[in-house]
Amino acid sequence: MKIFDNLYKAIGKTIALCLLTALSNSGYATVYYFSSSTGNDDYNSLQARNPATPWKSLSKLNTFFRNLNSGDSVLFKRGDVFNGSIIASKSGAVFSPIYLGAYGSGKTPEINGLATLTNWKQVKTGVFQTACEATGSLLLVNGAQKPMGRYPNAGYLSYESHQANSSITDKELADDINWTGAEVVIRKNRWIIDKSQVTSQAGGTLTYAAGTRDMPTNGYGYFIQKSAKTLDVFGEWYYDAAGKNMQVYFGSKNPNALAVKTSVVNNLVDIRRFNYITFENLAFTGAGNNTFNIIQAKNITIKNCSIDMTGAEAVYANYTPFMSVENCQINHSLSSGISFDAGCANSSILNNHIQNTGLIAGAGKSGSGTYEAITSFGDNTKIVKNTIDSVGYNGIYFGGNSSYVKNNYIAYFCLVKDDGGGIYIGDWTKTINKKVIGNIILHGVGNASGAGRSTSLQAEGIYIDDNSQSVTIASNTVAMCNNNGIKIHNAKDVTIHNNNVVNNGVQLRLEQDHYLVTSSYIRNNKIRNNTFMSASPVQSTAKFSTHQDDISEFGQLDSNYYYQPARKTATIEAATVKNGKNDFKNYNLANWKSTSGKDISSTEANSESMLFEYNASNSSKTVVLKNRYVDAHNNVYSGKINIGSYSSVVLLLSSRQPAKVSRVAAVDVPRNNAVSYLAANTSRSASSGRLQR
Repeated sequence: MKIFDNLYKAIGKTIALCLLTALSNSGYATVYYFSSSTGNDDYNSLQARNPATPWKSLSKLNTFFRNLNSGDSVLFKRGDVFNGSIIASKSGAVFSPIYLGAYGSGKTPEINGLATLTNWKQVKTGVFQTACEATGSLLLVNGAQKPMGRYPNAGYLSYESHQANSSITDKELADDINWTGAEVVIRKNRWIIDKSQVTSQAGGTLTYAAGTRDMPTNGYGYFIQKSAKTLDVFGEWYYDAAGKNMQVYFGSKNPNALAVKTSVVNNLVDIRRFNYITFENLAFTGAGNNTFNIIQAKNITIKNCSIDMTGAEAVYANYTPFMSVENCQINHSLSSGISFDAGCANSSILNNHIQNTGLIAGAGKSGSGTYEAITSFGDNTKIVKNTIDSVGYNGIYFGGNSSYVKNNYIAYFCLVKDDGGGIYIGDWTKTINKKVIGNIILHGVGNASGAGRSTSLQAEGIYIDDNSQSVTIASNTVAMCNNNGIKIHNAKDVTIHNNNVVNNGVQLRLEQDHYLVTSSYIRNNKIRNNTFMSASPVQSTAKFSTHQDDISEFGQLDSNYYYQPARKTATIEAATVKNGKNDFKNYNLANWKSTSGKDISSTEANSESMLFEYNASNSSKTVVLKNRYVDAHNNVYSGKINIGSYSSVVLLLSSRQPAKVSRVAAVDVPRNNAVSYLAANTSRSASSGRLQR
């Protein structure tokens, strides 16, 4: 016991020493003030501690940064705009980080990487030029993001063949324009859009410089950009890096009457191997590359900030553990919103609003893991209560041991690329104990443009892809995805329970094709107590497929609730290969039970109408019921029903008297947090997500 007493005393002394050190550091901490409107860089460091005599520029901050001490603060005056970038050159400490924030009143201070372009000269009909030194892929006209010029102006041309990963051939490509020196954008498969410089052209064959290792797919699409020859639509632009001039097509408009801006700063914040730095209450606009570019640091915090108009990633972190991005507004990122690699362990992404990410084909980075709102692969990472609205590919792509994604709202994804999901997990390195809990996932759209003759729209709500294992998917709501609600592809040890999966192309999909030597088999999955409800007779409730005859080995399915409106034929599909021949069968639930031995305690319903309501807010809400409804457990509801935070209800119209009535107190919840529809209706408004008569 005496040994333990001494140990406790030693620990107590250590904690006390740390606290005293922190208090000591905070006691000597210094605040430095910056104002672009009233500041002067000629003030000395004592004067800059007074808001009446602040420093002026980010250049001064970068020069002085190495003189900051742990716990020091750098405050920018509200209402001011600071042009340039912040380059860290000193670390804070564990209890006393270096802090960058705001002072005064008014609009959030802004770190800005844009320059206004003037002195335009017409160089040919509709095309004007001015000198500048631009970075990245960003041009704004009157505040609106404009894509660079491209040929054709919309959609993709098609290539019939390719040679390795060095050329593509389009027999119909006119040879009156030689595209050598331009950039070819190739849709190589459903999830890859690559960019490479054209090194030569011979007829319809474009030879291009090495890019990613992904091979083209014959019959898929491409287009041309980064050439002055493409400019023929208002706002289209081309930057001549050699000549250092910007060319823009304005047509008959006078460019001097427009606000035209381009990015002239690569990264707005650059942190390399420095630690314990916090950014709060700041706005960042117009990075040519990444707004935050963080390399091999640790304990970097970004909170209550806005990040707009980013040429690549809004927040990029490489081997930076204990990263935190909280309560931020992230908009108009051309490649990705937040991107953390596997070295960013113990990080958190909380309460952020991320919208309009990766929406311009050819503007995002090449390869996979791009055009995404959140990408994170570090162990023990939490991604919680983020709102993601409109993204070119995956809403959230995550991995890492013991990482989890909880209570996020994701809507309108796979708008540029597809074969992805609202939440996507695909492991090429084994990780375990991943969780997807209580998320609301709506409107997986998909994009078949440039994908050969395919018209399918491959957008999944929750997608557990090749080699993933040890994943729990619980209490999620997945609705209105064009392909599948929840999909398992060549994955194992997945637990799926208590989810509401509604009005998707297929509600539950298990697909085993084993097309790679490294692919795993679908095994040991547990799928229980879920509600799988189709909204039309053409939507299957479940679909299973395999390249062999092993559906019986996929795992356990039981106590699920299946619903198909007004359909007397099968709701469950199974495709296998038996004795070398494809075998496809449709089942109703009774036949499925007797044939497969699965879903023994599962139930089904057949009704003309269904009510679906969700709540993607932090507060509970009450929905007034105009009729009586029954749920999957035969509880009957009338009057009103309470829906908890980040949850949903799916009810069927009931003609019988209530055996059990849910009575709850009214709660004032805005209607824009909910969507409802009747399954018997046939047309859907994409803007509201509501089925209409």
